[in-house]
Amino acid sequence: MLPNLKLPAQVSIVHATAVPPLLVKGRCVAQTGDELLVEVPDGSDLPPNAQLIIDFAGDCGVSRAIVALLGRRDGKLLVQVTRIPTADKREYPRMHGGITLKYHVLPGGTAGVEAWLRGGAPAGAEYEPDPFMNFSVTGLAFDDVESCKDGDHIGFLLTVPGAPHTWRGVASVVRVARIPIDERDDTIPATHRIAVNFTDLPDEARVALGKHTERIQEAWL
Repeated sequence: MLPNLKLPAQVSIVHATAVPPLLVKGRCVAQTGDELLVEVPDGSDLPPNAQLIIDFAGDCGVSRAIVALLGRRDGKLLVQVTRIPTADKREYPRMHGGITLKYHVLPGGTAGVEAWLRGGAPAGAEYEPDPFMNFSVTGLAFDDVESCKDGDHIGFLLTVPGAPHTWRGVASVVRVARIPIDERDDTIPATHRIAVNFTDLPDEARVALGKHTERIQEAWL
């Protein structure tokens, strides 16, 4: 998955699930397959098993990678690349960050949607994917078990870092695809990548998602 990089390379590392997002500058100095060694300043506080975003400066072979922090080796960060994201050209950019989500598949028709939005209980089994997910003000993409299928509607509870509320909403499932074996995270049981578009979401939640996007973008800048 990861090409042979031109190293050493200056990098920027963002811990997007921290509040506010944490930015660390460093230097990638070695590669063994999908594992990288990254020099960072002494005292850089990155928690064990953190999911991180790395931006590579210059023409080293990739521009951005999603990585899992495996630990330290010889005083350097040892990370494993789990995904190489594609460039995002949408009006509302998708970012990677910590979003707390609980969801369930709604029964067919409008009755299930309306009942959920009025405050009803979940109509089926609830799922809670790992919070490190792809998000924008228009939808989410996350890794989970095969809990739904294309065309389903899900009812969800959504919490955004830095916001004091949890919002209730509905989204349509636009894609469910099996995660390639070499992109799976062994620390979670996820087998599929699920993408949804919001169909019912309070304006306050959209504002919170927009502000969270801005915080992550400001960390990069």
